[in-house]
Amino acid sequence: MKKAACFVTGISLAVCLSAPAAAVWDMDYSERMIECALAGNRERGLLYERLRSAKIDALELDERYVAYDELVLLAQVIHTEAGSSWLPDKWRMAVGEVVLNRVASPEFPDTLEEVVFQPGQYSAADRGWFEVLIPFRSCVEAAFRLLSGERVLNDPSVVFQSGGKQGSSVALELHDSIYGSVYFCRSSRPELY
Repeated sequence: MKKAACFVTGISLAVCLSAPAAAVWDMDYSERMIECALAGNRERGLLYERLRSAKIDALELDERYVAYDELVLLAQVIHTEAGSSWLPDKWRMAVGEVVLNRVASPEFPDTLEEVVFQPGQYSAADRGWFEVLIPFRSCVEAAFRLLSGERVLNDPSVVFQSGGKQGSSVALELHDSIYGSVYFCRSSRPELY
């Protein structure tokens, strides 16, 4: 099993054979991916993504695969939209969930990157800025939880988040003394969900 895992992940066989099997499978690759996102280490983050996926497959774990690049991109959006340290995790989770709801929605593009960089949607989503933006830990952790399947809104029709009401109805209103109210709203076409 150890040789097969090394082959699947693209890790040098010599490295795998020098590590005890338990060390390979006991490592928390999710946390390692988060640490790489915080350090801006894409190469290592992609390695831990492959190791985590191989571990899920080899041990038949009931966990979702998480792509490192999607983790970073979602964390960056959360950072720019709700990264302030005083905001609660629920706020960060709701922001990220709206992004993922858009990816799944027939009303928006089909990939995370297309949704994030869709003109007129996320004003701080600038490719040049995102190339150097290192998101806060709370944003990366929220992104990982969301990509792993956790939800706070639990409503796929919530595809809008803004300072004003829009769409067919408000699913959640969050208020902050600095930002004011932010509304998480359902699509104008609820029949699609």
